[in-house]
Amino acid sequence: MDNSIAGTALGLLDMAGGLTGLLGNRNSDPGDKPVTRYEMGLFQQINDKNIEISELKSNRYTDAVASGLQQQISGQLAWNATQNATLGALQGQIAQLQSMTRIVVPNENVSPGWGRTAVMPVSSLPPYFVPYPTPPIPTSSTPEATGTTTGG
Repeated sequence: MDNSIAGTALGLLDMAGGLTGLLGNRNSDPGDKPVTRYEMGLFQQINDKNIEISELKSNRYTDAVASGLQQQISGQLAWNATQNATLGALQGQIAQLQSMTRIVVPNENVSPGWGRTAVMPVSSLPPYFVPYPTPPIPTSSTPEATGTTTGG
C-alpha cells in the first residue's frame, strides 16, 4: 500500500508541475508530453475534419462568387438586348427620315435640251460603264447658242 501512496503522490506532484520543478526543468510546457497512437489518431481525425470544413467553406464562397458573376452577366446581356432593340428602332426611324428628305432635282434642270438624264447616287462605276457621248459644240453665232445675252 505504501507503493500506491507514493505513486499517487508523485503523479499528483507531476501534474501540478512540482516534479519537473524539483528536477530543474522549470521552463517546460505542461502540454509537452508523449501521446498515444489513439490520441494521435484523434488528432488526425480532427485535422481531417478541419480540412474538410475549410474545403466546404471555400466551395461555398466560390459558388457565391460565381452566382454573383452569373447574375451580373445575365443583367448585362439583358441590357445589351434592350440597347440593340432600341438601336434597331432608331435605325428604322433614320431610314424613314432619309427617304422623306431625299433631294430630287428635276431632269430638265440638270441638262436642259440634251435628252433624257437621270440623277442617282453611284458609289462606284461598273466596269462596263460607257459615258454618254459629249454633245456637239454649237457653231452658230446666235446669243442663244453662245450663252451670251444682249441688251441691258
